[in-house]
Formats: sequence, structure tokens, C-alpha cells
Amino acid sequence: MQAINAGGCFSCLSVAYRPLTSHQEHPGTGISVQGIQTEAVNLERLVKGIGITDLKVVDAFDVKALRAGVKSSLGNAGLSVIIVRGACAIQVTKKPASRGIDMARCDLCGVCLLVGCPAIQREDGRIHIDFTLCVGDTCAICQQLCPRQAISPQFKIPSES
Repeated sequence: MQAINAGGCFSCLSVAYRPLTSHQEHPGTGISVQGIQTEAVNLERLVKGIGITDLKVVDAFDVKALRAGVKSSLGNAGLSVIIVRGACAIQVTKKPASRGIDMARCDLCGVCLLVGCPAIQREDGRIHIDFTLCVGDTCAICQQLCPRQAISPQFKIPSES
């Protein structure tokens, strides 16, 4: 098989869970639409099988790894594929160390709001994280992006007087 040599970068969200498909089975789940157990499609083997050599698998919740993967892929002359994997927030049952905002450090810049997380809310001129919606250590994207480092596990934030 001849390798593909067209330039570009393709990103693929690996969905072993079903929320992005309206909770329907698909080739990535290993269960057919008839509900029969089958072999799940292995995206890495599929990509390599069509001749793409620049393949990266990154954690959906590791912002630095995502940026590095995209930057390196865009600099590649050939076709690159980035497979992004991460747990589905809807299916996370254990929510350890939900995040909170240290208002003494927060300058209300709103970068955390750009994540689009339903747990992060602005009310009465303040930003807060609803611990009942936060998936904590599973994600922590808001913590990685906060320029003031005002977001951390709730238990590490000093209580307000």
C-alpha cells in the first residue's frame, strides 16, 4: 500500500462511550447496533493501516499535550492524525477532588468560562464552580488554563473569612 503524503492534520475524538452518538452503539464501542458484542475498531491500527505514520494519541484533558500534538502535526509535511481520548463526564461515577476558585487570586478574567464547563458559573459578579457538577481530577482543564492559578482542588482553597 502506498502511504498518503498529502499535508495536513486530522484530529479524531475516540468515543468508546456513547454521548456523542446520542447514546447509540457505534464501531468504537465493540457492540453492534443490534446489541451484539463484536470487536471494537482499533483506531491506531486503522490509521497506520492506511499508511499514516505520524500518529499521536493524547489525553483529552491534558492541555499541554494537546497543544504540543497539534503544533508538531501542523509542522509536519505529511498527513498527521491525533486521536484524542478521555473519559466522558456524563459517565464519571467517582468525582474526586472537585475544583474550586480562590477568590483572593481570581481577577475575574473569564478564561475558565471559555472552557464551556457547566460546573463553572458566573453569578453576582463572582465566578464559582458547582462541586456537584465538577468531575474533579478526571478533567481539571480549568485549573490548567487559569492564568492566575486561582483554581485548585476544593480542599486546598483557604476558606473565606
